[in-house]
Amino acid sequence: MTWQLLLVEDEASVREAFALRLADQGYTVQTTGSGEECLTILKTFEPDILVLDLVMPNLSGLDVLERVKQTSPNLLVILLTARGTVKDAVEATRRGAFDFVAKSIDMEDLQHALTRATQLLTLQRQVHLQSGQDAERYALGRVIAKSPTTQSFMSQVRELAKNDRVTVLLQGETGTGKQYISRVIHANGARAQKPCIEVDCPSIPRELFESELFGYEKGSFTGATSRKTGLIELAEGGTVLFDEIGDLPLPLQAKLLRVIEERMFRRVGGSANIPVDVRFMAATNRNLKEAVTKGEFREDLYFRLNVVTLMIPPLRERQDDIMPLAEQFLTRSALSLRKPVRHFGDSAQALLFRYYFPGNVRELSNLIERAVLFCPGDTLESVHFPSDMQGYPSQPAMDMAQPTSTFSDTTDPDQVHLTFRLGESLSNLEDRIITEVLHRSGGNKTQAAKHLGVTRWMLERRRKPGS
Repeated sequence: MTWQLLLVEDEASVREAFALRLADQGYTVQTTGSGEECLTILKTFEPDILVLDLVMPNLSGLDVLERVKQTSPNLLVILLTARGTVKDAVEATRRGAFDFVAKSIDMEDLQHALTRATQLLTLQRQVHLQSGQDAERYALGRVIAKSPTTQSFMSQVRELAKNDRVTVLLQGETGTGKQYISRVIHANGARAQKPCIEVDCPSIPRELFESELFGYEKGSFTGATSRKTGLIELAEGGTVLFDEIGDLPLPLQAKLLRVIEERMFRRVGGSANIPVDVRFMAATNRNLKEAVTKGEFREDLYFRLNVVTLMIPPLRERQDDIMPLAEQFLTRSALSLRKPVRHFGDSAQALLFRYYFPGNVRELSNLIERAVLFCPGDTLESVHFPSDMQGYPSQPAMDMAQPTSTFSDTTDPDQVHLTFRLGESLSNLEDRIITEVLHRSGGNKTQAAKHLGVTRWMLERRRKPGS
């Protein structure tokens, strides 16, 4: 696409030369020779980028920049100077300039700055387009929350979406949907129109982490032929999620801590601190408190991240959500694979209800997709799922003598000991445990479920008929 520039330069020869070169590079360029005229033009013309000379009579570039940011805070402004200093660059950054570059005949620095600016504008437009889709995909009303456990969890999510400055730590087993929930929080808050950038901590090589996260200045190391904008800077105004932060090496944890604490960073090879307005979130399947005790995670970073911790429940603790989720995945997989599968048979439903789902929601999605792929008709049955699911939770009986298993009381009334032999099914053992706990709870199912650490609904689902 063609980008529109407004070039403000008081020297006519420089202005004309720059305008011609920029036009040759595909930009649509409008020019003016003073800060006053620039402010007048901006009342009727909305450029994509403003290129502004620093030293001009009457209104300087910094003066114009300050006034422009009051009326057009999102306009990208690049300041040009023939003899800039670090002090000027810091002040320009403080007042909201996107970049600060030196004038040169070949315009190399300006070209690099414009490339970065147009990349950012492209990203912003993609985000704006995506945000409309995200508003539908990540709407609070679309989150499956049939079980009491999920409903309680989602009430916390709603509150966090309202407050867009609180740092959030999402913890849960693999596959529970930590990334998805972070997107829900972002998409339903004040930052929804800004980027949500995920940083996959384990996948970034240690030696590249700083440059990827903070960016770098031209010439800061061999191969740095131009300035690079880091991920945090690209997320300005939005959200940064540090995924699997528990796997981040200790030296890098220290660098990340400073950014979260001070809300500013410094590009690799740079001397200026750059303020940043983003919401930080982190996700992990590790127990960070335990990692702190072992010396594998910084305690100060843990406390900084642990402003609000969301514990995402595993799928086995939210069984009321299994079939609604399965139906959603069924519709999606059938469309994707162009299959006429529309329903779950009784055997498939029974299989899904008794399965443990060690891989949680992600595993359920993958299992449904696989079953749809191998289903020849319009209804999924248990035979369409992997064979290793079929015997769950029962284990195949072994050909050996089966002595009677008994409960034995202990001196502690709150403890129960069981004796059993190999060959007894897990299903039968589980039912005997439930029966004994119910007996000791006086038949009170709510109290028995509490002792077992499950919901009453799950307790009733796991009891054998007639037991």
